[in-house]
Amino acid sequence: MRQEIIEKLAIAEQFSHNAQYAGVPRQAVADGYASVDAMFSAVLEDEGVVPPRNHRQKLEEVHRRAPAMFDERQERCGSGFSYMGGIDWADLEMFYREWLTSRYERFEMSAGFARGRVAMTMQANNLGVRWLADRHGEDWLDVQAAVSRAAYGYDQSRTTEALAHAHDYLFGEAEAYGERIGRKLATKMASVTNFCGADIVAGDEITRGIIEDDERIARHASRVYVDFCGLMEEIRAKRLKAILARDPAIGYNEALDAATDFMLSMKTKYHGEPLSDIGAGVSRMIERSIMMMPGARGDADGIEAGREDLPNNEPTAG
Repeated sequence: MRQEIIEKLAIAEQFSHNAQYAGVPRQAVADGYASVDAMFSAVLEDEGVVPPRNHRQKLEEVHRRAPAMFDERQERCGSGFSYMGGIDWADLEMFYREWLTSRYERFEMSAGFARGRVAMTMQANNLGVRWLADRHGEDWLDVQAAVSRAAYGYDQSRTTEALAHAHDYLFGEAEAYGERIGRKLATKMASVTNFCGADIVAGDEITRGIIEDDERIARHASRVYVDFCGLMEEIRAKRLKAILARDPAIGYNEALDAATDFMLSMKTKYHGEPLSDIGAGVSRMIERSIMMMPGARGDADGIEAGREDLPNNEPTAG
């Protein structure tokens, strides 16, 4: 598969990543369908077709050229089978209309429904990669690994593995607690880790190498994730308490449903630059501030001209 197609799929992957870590439904839908749209561009360019700038036309063109791309799939895996459900083109059409609304109009959507749109985004990209891999006779896992490397610089990392182990640990804790209280399945399904996620993305080779290989950094990241899940447990409990207080007539199970139906994204970042650039920037800022002071001039004679306006230094009487 040509590298430019991999790059288009990497753009789709990055939009999907944004949707997965959205804090509000509008962002989940806006970035989610943008991801699907970028994947459509890859499919058309792989066919030798210039993608239309009109996004609806692009959807229709992909549907015409690859009508089976989103069919359900059953594949043999060792001695068993894997199954992946399909996506109805009518649902993608609805997703597209929601995307337009999210970009240009007032937008309302429940957290649970937005979560479903994020799941559709991930499924559409997965099926799109598989369809392209089949078209070229390649293993879809190899194609997906190439897409991940183009998007993030690596495919698998120690940090990714540590975060997965943290999820498994929290899920196991919920299962053990549910077993003690006689509600094993319900407690597992309600475990906050089922609704949380964490990832680390870096833009340079050195930092990516640390994320990929450093065991200590991986363990530290997993502890941050466990702490975040603890924060979400506390927020869910406080939401339940507030909902019950607001409506005393509401049933507990109904209140619990409402307490878990929300989106939250705790955004952290590090956008660095060379310290020497910071110093130069501060110097320029100070210089501009001085030049804007009353009496200052923007030319070389500014300081001297400004001095003429100052009172003389002769002592005053008295």
